[in-house]
Amino acid sequence: MHVVRRLSLLISALTLGVAVLLGVVSSRPTVSANAARSMASATHYFDSTAVLARVARPRGPRGDELAIAFGYLERLRLGLGSPFRLVHEALVDPRLERSFQNRVSWALLGRLRRGDAYIVDASAFEGLGPWAPSGLGATGAAHVAFIERAIQSAPDPRAGELAVRLAYSIESAKGTISSSAVTIAAQAAALVRDRALAEADVRDVLGDASEMRESVMELLIDRRASRSLRVEQPSLAPLSPELQVAAIDAVPALVAVLDTLDRTAKPDLGGPRASLLNSYFASRLQALGAERPTLAQVGVTLSTRGRGAVRATNDETLAANYALVMTSDDSSRRANALSVLASAVALRSLAQAAPWFPGDGGPDAGDLNSEFGLADVAFARGVPTEWRPYYLRELQSALRDMQRVLPAFSPNGLRVRFGNEVLRDSALAMHEPRTRTLQLSISTSAGTLAHELSHDLDWQASRRLFADGTGYSTDRAMREPGGPLASSMRGLAAARLLRPSGTPGPTVGSSRPAELFARGADWFIASALARQGRSNGFLSVAEDGLLTGYAAGVPAALGLAGTQSLLSAIGEMTFLPDSIRAAFESQWSDPRFVDPTMLVRRVVETPVMFRGAWSRSVLTAPIVATTRPIACVSDRSEETRARERLLMMAIDARARAFAARRARFRPIIGVATDGDRVRDMVRSSLLAELTSALPNQGLVPLVPAIFRSSAAICSSIAP
Repeated sequence: MHVVRRLSLLISALTLGVAVLLGVVSSRPTVSANAARSMASATHYFDSTAVLARVARPRGPRGDELAIAFGYLERLRLGLGSPFRLVHEALVDPRLERSFQNRVSWALLGRLRRGDAYIVDASAFEGLGPWAPSGLGATGAAHVAFIERAIQSAPDPRAGELAVRLAYSIESAKGTISSSAVTIAAQAAALVRDRALAEADVRDVLGDASEMRESVMELLIDRRASRSLRVEQPSLAPLSPELQVAAIDAVPALVAVLDTLDRTAKPDLGGPRASLLNSYFASRLQALGAERPTLAQVGVTLSTRGRGAVRATNDETLAANYALVMTSDDSSRRANALSVLASAVALRSLAQAAPWFPGDGGPDAGDLNSEFGLADVAFARGVPTEWRPYYLRELQSALRDMQRVLPAFSPNGLRVRFGNEVLRDSALAMHEPRTRTLQLSISTSAGTLAHELSHDLDWQASRRLFADGTGYSTDRAMREPGGPLASSMRGLAAARLLRPSGTPGPTVGSSRPAELFARGADWFIASALARQGRSNGFLSVAEDGLLTGYAAGVPAALGLAGTQSLLSAIGEMTFLPDSIRAAFESQWSDPRFVDPTMLVRRVVETPVMFRGAWSRSVLTAPIVATTRPIACVSDRSEETRARERLLMMAIDARARAFAARRARFRPIIGVATDGDRVRDMVRSSLLAELTSALPNQGLVPLVPAIFRSSAAICSSIAP
């Protein structure tokens, strides 16, 4: 009896102890008193100063400091780069006094914490649909609010971003919204996702600094160095199967909301919608920012947006120039908003970049020559002397990351020349095989190094594989029959499943073998680095299969045949670690892991082919009866079932769009078409096309009829 009583008392004491412990943990402050005071003071200072400075002019050094500070806050508002990269820059900005550096940094954290970051201009979505019978369409504010709600309600912001992409892709396939809405929505969702991740990061940094009694700023810089901040993780890193399933499951509800978005009242969007910079401060900031190195992520992106008036060379001048051209009644407002949105997305590739200002050090040409065996690194006279250490640092970082992926790659003997002139044929960068020289423009070449260094790898392979050793090995292999490299390149050329993106940008769609290989190697290198939690905006700007960047083009290796062909080609040229090979093949060819956006895009781009009786029945309906389309999958795992549902949603969207267009022209054709029968025919045609090409295996989770086994499970598609 006493034993039972003692045991009961012990259990009660333990329960009480656990309750007290949980109470202490749950009640611990999420931010220390000092950090809260610093954020509140800095945020209030700039809130009040911005009001007072609306009609003021910057004067003297103090005015310059204030213009620079407003520039940091404006870049945060527009989402021009990671908030923590901005904080890190502000902490070491030599143009600011030490006390002002701290004040700007705390203000950035405070404004991020209250949501004044990554604000998307709703005018970017105007005129994209859906449209009511009266002709009125959904407002841009309705689109932005829809995207924000979808991401905020998701179990993970990354799953919410994927769900938004899929919903807009399917709506575009139905013809409910403009096709351009898919890319715009993907860009906006990327910024909204980053805002949610950054807000979670700042909560963690503030809470952990309070618990460990460490400096907030020192902890933040340490986490940047360790690449552990979620918002700075590469977006090309694959999403877990669980989050992909969650995103796919959310798509039907999002599609239903998008269908009726034109009936949604204009919401009141939160966050500051006006620039903090008046024309005087913006002009001064533009002059100060022009003294910093150019960023191709800004310059190249803006050069592809011909209708916008925004012109800039880096993120600081972009914030300034946008404030100068942005007016509420300007007819080019939407074009300018699209330019800034695209530039903000391009700047995500620099999330992990370390700060650099004119006067900061870096390696010299001799350091690079001795480390990598380069023959020479030279600069044209027009490249400012004070900028050269920056470009040498970026080149060193790119070469090191290249060797992280391909340990045996050596640029020994390569010449590199930096210039500020426009390159031949409007190229972003060039590899000249005759002199083995890498021609890099400081305005356009950032993000192209993976592509150009792949050309050099191809050049080196030609010297080993062919007697005369001229040109590129891939070009030579396609001209000369036989050999494993020629077989790999033919397989890579045959496995291209996607058309070049319709988004503005430099032409990267050449079918030349050397270009096809370099584009595929670019994706391979960026994917392998992302698996390591790394991104390098000087090496590659590839973000994912939808936001491909201005240099990568569409993924060149999708599906089992494409990935194996690319990996075989790389393996013929250099050593390829098995772990990196397996990870890439899984990400781009395994039907459980391939980005679902690529699956929907493949459906959208598949032509509808009517053959034989089907073709005649479409024209003479309802003479020939049709059977309901049958789909077969090889397993019934949760991931496969989710992808099957997504595939059928995309196919059904195409079928309904086809039937709707046909009904629109029925009086012209003079045929009474059975809509249900036409939709069934389109579904069957799409299924047949998607499952008939072997390179699609690994992308489309359906089993071709000739490969169906007893284990395959089939079901009919409901109309």
